[in-house]
Amino acid sequence: MFSRELAPSLGIVEAEWERNDNQTSLTGNRGDSDVMEIGDPFWTIDVKVTITSREQFDEWDSFFARRKTSEASFLMWRSLRVRPRDLLITSDAGLGLASIDEANSQITLSGYGAGRQAHYGDMIGYRTAANGYYAVQVVAPATADGAGNITLSVWPRPWVPHVTTPDPRRFRALAEFKLTKKPKPKEAWHEWDYRFEAQQVLA
Repeated sequence: MFSRELAPSLGIVEAEWERNDNQTSLTGNRGDSDVMEIGDPFWTIDVKVTITSREQFDEWDSFFARRKTSEASFLMWRSLRVRPRDLLITSDAGLGLASIDEANSQITLSGYGAGRQAHYGDMIGYRTAANGYYAVQVVAPATADGAGNITLSVWPRPWVPHVTTPDPRRFRALAEFKLTKKPKPKEAWHEWDYRFEAQQVLA
């Protein structure tokens, strides 16, 4: 019932987004290595929330209760990368997801804005074919052409988008997660904290 609920944003003071390449490797004596991928790459997050009021604590606490630990997923954007670095980009109006290239880990967007730039670390989010939410990070800079089309190299490799409404966004790019362990609350005199860890849902 509460899956894909947007997480609260108040009080987040640390948010570590860690990349996980699902692979194994053997390294030879000469330093060469044989790398084998054993699954899809994914994000894990480690978030610390410092709360300044009982009201905020109760909002977070009730949010975690609705998760039932790992049963219900939630949505979250990368707290310190809320918008693209190109300050001339002011909204996502007209932005479209034209295609993905899973083999080369690239996505092509339309309506990006003629001459507008994508920078290292910009986040792009979109809805998946299973109606989930997926976020990728730009790993190489690029500039949109005169028609506003841009092809971006991203990590993790793109997931199949929703057929009709992928709803791509550069602002508050959402990813879907599930908790990997019970969140740790701290209640003290005029001081409330929460720490939680979660893993990206691939759907």
